[in-house]
Amino acid sequence: MRGDATQSTRAAELAQYVSLTIAIAGLQFGWSVETGFGTPYLLSLGLRKSLVSLVWLAGPLSGLIMQPLVGILSDKSTSRFGRRRPFIVGSTVCTVLCLCVIGWTRQITGGHETLTIWLAVVAFYFMDFAINCLQASLRAIIVDVLPASRQDAGTAWASRMIGVGNVTGYLMGFLDLVHLLPFLGSTHMQVLTTIASTVLGVTVAITCYFTSEKPLVRPPTEANDSLEAFRALFTSLRSLPLVIKRTFRIQLFAWIGWFPFLFYGTTYVADLYVAAHSTDGGSEAETMERGTRAGSLAMFVHALASLASSLILPMFTYSAAVGLPQQQPGPRSLSVLSNIKRVLDGIRARLMVSLPTMWAMSLVIFSLAMLLTLVTSTVFVASMILAICGISWAVAMWVPFSIIGETIRGVASLPYESQMHAAPASGDYVQLSNNDIPMEVIDDHGLGQDADPQPVPPSTEMSAGTILGIHNVFIVIPQFITAFASSLIFAMFEHIQGSGKAGGQHAQQIALVMSLGGLSAAVAAYLSWKLRSQS
Repeated sequence: MRGDATQSTRAAELAQYVSLTIAIAGLQFGWSVETGFGTPYLLSLGLRKSLVSLVWLAGPLSGLIMQPLVGILSDKSTSRFGRRRPFIVGSTVCTVLCLCVIGWTRQITGGHETLTIWLAVVAFYFMDFAINCLQASLRAIIVDVLPASRQDAGTAWASRMIGVGNVTGYLMGFLDLVHLLPFLGSTHMQVLTTIASTVLGVTVAITCYFTSEKPLVRPPTEANDSLEAFRALFTSLRSLPLVIKRTFRIQLFAWIGWFPFLFYGTTYVADLYVAAHSTDGGSEAETMERGTRAGSLAMFVHALASLASSLILPMFTYSAAVGLPQQQPGPRSLSVLSNIKRVLDGIRARLMVSLPTMWAMSLVIFSLAMLLTLVTSTVFVASMILAICGISWAVAMWVPFSIIGETIRGVASLPYESQMHAAPASGDYVQLSNNDIPMEVIDDHGLGQDADPQPVPPSTEMSAGTILGIHNVFIVIPQFITAFASSLIFAMFEHIQGSGKAGGQHAQQIALVMSLGGLSAAVAAYLSWKLRSQS
């Protein structure tokens, strides 16, 4: 009977993980359309490469404004539909509308070139704002719903859904959708945006319907002063747990490396393809289209590697809330399969590492891969580099959010006296100061149980939306840096070499930007290793 109950509990938890995070797959599908095909699409409209870099300032601008603002507003929302659900639905509708405008830009403007470019740019900006609002809400609802002991599993499932979204998104980009699904549009981008809109709407509907969210009941004496809360957003940085502060610092350097990869990975492979096939005959537009599909195929392999990594790597890591699993000795079984499983479990236990250690190793892999782009001249090698980065991407979408989520739920669930006076502890994570909560004590206070946590004064309460909003600031600031730096580098090369469309030259320029990002990722790897080893 106990075995049946355990199996039933696991099945219920699995269903909850899937329904809670499936909207992230739909979101990532839409985001892959923007990051994977946005640059080639804008270039095809006639926008210069140096100006395309400035278009991607939409990401950091929207992230800097929307995610902290949405975090604060949703934390204080008393809607009867829940704190996060109204923001999820509203941002989804806006994203779908922007996708439709992007797909039919030329038709809307009647083919006017300048107006077409401006409408596409505005649509990308609005979509970035909507996507950031949706992402903030979906990440926050995971922290709200799951206890500390299940935060790592929840964020691991979010990483898997990101992998699913990437795989399907880049697969759609590689396929000849116009011939396969002509009833959805007459161009590749039209079909792609139609599919992305449908997938996003369906997945968000599943998450909203099956996820139970309790409305926030505000005490009558508490005023809803969102402006005051927004002012306190940045001053609250000083009171954050040290683990979260150092995670933010790592993210700052890591994302300086990730943004060039995300926005120029497809174009990098496409330019190498154009350089290698420029003398094969055929029109320039046909060669560019084949090159874009080659880039899409490379990103598809990258997404497959990321999905596989998100399925495998969590089995070889442990979190502070759960701790390192101990293998229980038992009687030897006569079953061959049982003995094989016993041996494999023992090997797995010896190979398990902490979340910061996994993060550091993945950043080392990513840094070396970005530096290798400087000496790469073939489409095959470039595609393999992008595929290897899928391992690091899976970790980037999982580990930092696990660390932050565990800490948020840990501090919010501890009694107020424990928050202020918890004794520092040493171990695999850093030792914290007296006013910080060591990650090692999370499980010792019974976190993750169904019992209601003791009340915490509002000034010290750890609100998921607000903290994740601050976290996003440290992700979007690198995008400002990389957007301006890459725009400057591209403009400098355009001035020296002219604005011709030599694919090999463009690939070299992108490789330079990526390698600089690789150096920043190396700094992030060092900091994440210190997060693991410092005591």
